[in-house]
Amino acid sequence: MKPCFNTITAGREKPLEEIISACGAARFAGIEIDLNHLEAALKQTSTNDIKSRLTDSNLQPASIMAFDLAPLAETDAATERFKRGVGAAEQLGAPMLLVYCATNIPPGMDPDKAREKAITRTKEYAQLAGALKVGLEPIGRTTLMGRPEDALEIAAGAGASNIEVVMDTFHFYRAGVVDITPYPLDDVLMVHVNDAEDLPIEKLTDANRVHLGLGILPLQKYLRALAGKKYSGFLSIELFRPDYWKQPVTQVVNDAKTSYDKLLATL
Repeated sequence: MKPCFNTITAGREKPLEEIISACGAARFAGIEIDLNHLEAALKQTSTNDIKSRLTDSNLQPASIMAFDLAPLAETDAATERFKRGVGAAEQLGAPMLLVYCATNIPPGMDPDKAREKAITRTKEYAQLAGALKVGLEPIGRTTLMGRPEDALEIAAGAGASNIEVVMDTFHFYRAGVVDITPYPLDDVLMVHVNDAEDLPIEKLTDANRVHLGLGILPLQKYLRALAGKKYSGFLSIELFRPDYWKQPVTQVVNDAKTSYDKLLATL
């Protein structure tokens, strides 16, 4: 398993160039790049400059993220943003686009119809992605794609070879999934690894994420199961904690890598 840093962990407004430099110095192997970070950087520099910075920092662009599946949306805004992500991934050499679905099925709507819409949108994204992978990330405690089996069903329904599933320890925990061994882990494209404060599941929000080892998630159990299935991909640290966003980029990146190394040493 390889250490990866999600740029959103450093803060929504932090410069991409600074995040890349800090991740290289901390010896991360990969980086997930938020499209907003990338588009902000490209107002000041070029794609070739970003690629050179990644190469100089020994960082593999693991994904461009994050894109809303938005299967019940009445506009094309999500699809148009996804198209921009495809272009960015192709230019940077990132193999994957990360897609989440936080949609709740509206009262009175047939759940099967909602799933059909999700499958249709997933097929559309798969076609737009071309040779790139699309990673579906279930969002815990939502009613359309809140559990791993929901994402797997939608991926299977789409019937596209470039659709796989992303595991997020925070969202699996919120969905009540602690034992991941029953799931076909061969279909896991990437793993988001994070910890969370000691709060009731129903009260946990993204802002309650913390560095690895500082919370209550059963991270050792998750990672040992992944190791048992020979998962060798990225473990990407994705935190949305405003307290961390107030800190210098180097501090957040270094704390993330230190917590990662300590956790992996226990396996």
